[in-house]
Amino acid sequence: MGDNASITGPTPAMNRPLTARGVRTRTNLVKAARALFERNGFLDTNVGDITARAHVAHGTFYTYFASKEEIFSEVVEMLLADTRRIADEEPPVAQDGWLSERIERANRGYLNAYVANARMMAVLEQVATFNPRLAQVRRMSRQYSVQRSAEAIRRWQGRGLIDLRIDPVYAANSLGSMVDRSAYVWIVLGESYQMDVAVEQLTRLYCNALGVPYHRDDPTCASTAGLRAEVVTT
Repeated sequence: MGDNASITGPTPAMNRPLTARGVRTRTNLVKAARALFERNGFLDTNVGDITARAHVAHGTFYTYFASKEEIFSEVVEMLLADTRRIADEEPPVAQDGWLSERIERANRGYLNAYVANARMMAVLEQVATFNPRLAQVRRMSRQYSVQRSAEAIRRWQGRGLIDLRIDPVYAANSLGSMVDRSAYVWIVLGESYQMDVAVEQLTRLYCNALGVPYHRDDPTCASTAGLRAEVVTT
């Protein structure tokens, strides 16, 4: 049986505290796995490749991971943490800024994070099409952003800024999918785009869907609507 199947070696000693050396070894395995997944894809990477790149014995892998799927899931967790870190590095919106500025900041941050992690994002998308377990990992990777967006929409509804007929979860899923799929088409598939234009257009569509003005248009319109950021927090 090859590594392209769901392979499980000896059960890892997951409950045993790792020594400093063990932490280094595990970290090296994850780094090696990510580099190989990005270069070769999931199917064409095997445990032997990972251990060779990490400079450890083949059997050492199973001290830390039960299968190639498990280490892939670990790589995805690191990917998501990196994505959030990059997105959060965007300059903050002023306290008296517009609600649409917060949406724009989130969109720009996501696209910048996608650019930085494009190869691994491409592998994650591909794996989700043929591996049910890893498809679940892909779905879970969306939950953080969807939940965060849904919570923000609920708050905005509570302040009378967004139509109560809009379902926060469906809206967060749909609008998040728009941004996510656009990023995939532009950055992974290579369709021509300009970052500033992409951010502006995604933000306009997002704001139009929620019924809020876009801050780059007539500011008096937004002021009349009472959509200053002091009444929202994201």
